[in-house]
Amino acid sequence: MSKVALITNISGQDGSYLAELLLKKGYTVHGIIQQGPFLNAEYFSDNLYVNNPDFRIHHYNQSEISNPGRLLALIRPDEIYNLGIPSGTTTHSTLASVGISVLRMLEAIRSQGLEHKTRYYQASSSTLCGLVDGMSVNEMVTFSVPSADAVAQISDFWTVVNYRETFGMYACNGILFNHESPRRSESFVTRKITRGLANITQGLEKCLYLGNLNALRDWGHARDYVKMQWLMLQQDKPEDFVIATGVQFTVRQFVTFAALELGIKLRFVGKGIEEKGVIAAIISPVAAALKVGDVIVTVDPRYIRPAEVSKVSANPSKARRQLGWAPETSLQDLVIEMVLADLATAKEAARLKLYG
Repeated sequence: MSKVALITNISGQDGSYLAELLLKKGYTVHGIIQQGPFLNAEYFSDNLYVNNPDFRIHHYNQSEISNPGRLLALIRPDEIYNLGIPSGTTTHSTLASVGISVLRMLEAIRSQGLEHKTRYYQASSSTLCGLVDGMSVNEMVTFSVPSADAVAQISDFWTVVNYRETFGMYACNGILFNHESPRRSESFVTRKITRGLANITQGLEKCLYLGNLNALRDWGHARDYVKMQWLMLQQDKPEDFVIATGVQFTVRQFVTFAALELGIKLRFVGKGIEEKGVIAAIISPVAAALKVGDVIVTVDPRYIRPAEVSKVSANPSKARRQLGWAPETSLQDLVIEMVLADLATAKEAARLKLYG
């Protein structure tokens, strides 16, 4: 019989990629979608999902999500991937929905007698690490609490550890650093960059406004990271792992890579909030409507975070050593994939604006 997996927030970036991975591996996949404005139905229009008896969606409201025991009794999953709540949820609902739901999910596993059958994965994030400037973050990091979101994340992390050690459950945390894709929400800086620059080439926007261009991030592809999540539940014993590439790039470098894919060579002038990205050369017909000297990137103080995590690096060596995992997608390839997707959307929007 095929394994049964339950994925919470399956309509998000990670959930959709994880569903694809598990279906290709022969799983029966159940996904929870929270009723509200976060359903990305376009992720589920592929033949992999349509009329597939191994793929089932459960639309739950908040009260139902808070009491998952009935669903667990129905499907008796071999694996649970708790991917939390959709991006953009407010701080108060983060504390209510994430910090408590982990406890309720683990208790539901026990109440249904599944503690020795069901393996549990919890999606943590680098938010746990707070402002640990200069530190190479691994699984032994001491967490700080610079935000309410970090408080909720830390509570979740130690709840998983407690249930693992107290009840012998197969429960583990993945500490995920930034992972991106064309499915990333437009509220994240990577999509803001690729979407904004693509729109600029099509005359839909004039300039891209960003915060700290010197900010360093460890960016990987979500498709690679969900493979790591799956690997974590296939081991002999449960352990926590950092999921990252181990390589950092600045926001400025990400902008430069995206612009080059669109046929724009940029030069940056000025410093701090006066810094601007100016077109130095046009090297592709995609950007033919623009001209050398145009300012298409500007620093806007409104987008500069008061507490910027600028020197935190991730150490994913444990994942490489114990799981044999390494990211398959370079940052440059990730940028290309995101740019091409956003360019296609921008061209269609420009066409509709012209003829529509």
